[in-house]
Formats: sequence, C-alpha cells, structure tokens
Amino acid sequence: MSEAPDRGDRSRRAGPLDDDPEAERRAAVPRQPLGAWWVGVLGLAGAGVLLVTENLRAYGYAVGVTMGLLALLRAVLPPRLLGGLVVRGRWVDVATLSLLGVAVAVLASTLRLDVR
Repeated sequence: MSEAPDRGDRSRRAGPLDDDPEAERRAAVPRQPLGAWWVGVLGLAGAGVLLVTENLRAYGYAVGVTMGLLALLRAVLPPRLLGGLVVRGRWVDVATLSLLGVAVAVLASTLRLDVR
C-alpha cells in the first residue's frame, strides 16, 4: 500500500488577503461607483412598466429615449460622475448609445400592432 503524500503546510493555501491586513478593508470599498448608471436603470424600469401595460410602441420609444439620455450624459459629464457608463472612449460610448437608441426608436415606430 502506498501512503498519502505529505502535504505539510500546503494543505491550507494562503489566500490573497492573508498577506496584507489592510487588503480586506480595501476590498470592501467600491473602486468605481455606479454614478449616472442609475438613470438608465430608472429609465428602463419605466419602460418596463409600459411593456407590462401592453403598450409596446411606447416601450420602444422609452428605451430609445433612455439610451439617448445616457448618450447625452456620457457626452457632457466627467467620467468620475458616470461610473458604470464609462466603458470605452467617450465618443465611442456616445456613438454606440446614440445609434442603438435611434435604432430601437425606429424599430418601435415601424411595429404593426393592428390585428387582422
């Protein structure tokens, strides 16, 4: 029979917080606040209410307007206030949000909701 290998101190691996007593305190502090990201959450929550009330076209417009508002905020506010909206470069983010907002609004305007 073979014996189990001697693990010594390796049986309990040291974690990243074991070396530094202040690391746990720093890990608990958020590094990037969400900032103006909450505007998008509130806008999409309002759009969700429109969707639940079966107003699909208004839902699409609300999503498009929310994305347009987020693009405007990304264009004018400094990155420290935007938090989760800062993904790429300023103008790449603005162009992406604007293009997607317009696309959603245009698609909402072309919906055929009449029943035949």
